[in-house]
Amino acid sequence: MPVYNGERHVSDAVESILKQRYTNFELLILDNGSTDNTPKLLTDFAQRDGRIRILHEPKPLGYGGEVASNIAARQAKGEFIAKLDADDVAMPDRLTQQVRYLQQHPDVFLVGSQLTLIDETGRVTGKRAYPITHEEIYKEFYLRFPIANPAVMYRNTLKEDLYQIQFAHFNDYYSLFRLLQAGYRMCNLPEALTAYRIHTTNTVFTNLRAKWQTNVAIKNQFIKEFGYTAPVLDRVKIAVITAVINLFPEWILIKSMNTARQLIKA
Repeated sequence: MPVYNGERHVSDAVESILKQRYTNFELLILDNGSTDNTPKLLTDFAQRDGRIRILHEPKPLGYGGEVASNIAARQAKGEFIAKLDADDVAMPDRLTQQVRYLQQHPDVFLVGSQLTLIDETGRVTGKRAYPITHEEIYKEFYLRFPIANPAVMYRNTLKEDLYQIQFAHFNDYYSLFRLLQAGYRMCNLPEALTAYRIHTTNTVFTNLRAKWQTNVAIKNQFIKEFGYTAPVLDRVKIAVITAVINLFPEWILIKSMNTARQLIKA
């Protein structure tokens, strides 16, 4: 769990792990240069529960927590590694279900889940659906990132970092596709095992035009580097979205972004 200035929601995230029905875990939390009350909250949690291990970086590492996640994962001792962002919440049986699935499917490297959407207060506002099978995931990768990054569990077998830092944003999107191309199988469970919190300070709500340009550059890299064949309809959708993003002011984009994503399932 990487966290940067997460005092508003990190306690909910940590508590959701401590309340898991599956109890044989260590919780690695990397404080990514926080300047608010986050370090004290984490220290209090670590004093209460010996399964928590706090790592500290003096300055923010950037890249949406992906560098911080890599650093923490290098110290993970378990057979599997689960990711949770510091403003999200894991359902009580998340670890149980994902561990069981990976144990029963030794050919699968990574398993995700569906998402429940919540607001700043934790109120459920909707759902976000993802494809289930490896083949469906691969087919959708050009249109959108068909795996919920804060809901993944994967095998602790990589000889390199999970997140390869190649772009200014969305290196998770690029990195998991890269692993798919290398033969790593991935699936999503049909249950919503993580609640994803949508609020005004989500990093996805800043610099939308620049981030979309990075998103498109990654999609083009799929084609150029890996020879990916994107469905024609998906390429049309992305072209339309790009035109709209280039047309409207940033404030309008921020206001309408999440509604648009749900409508086009992107």
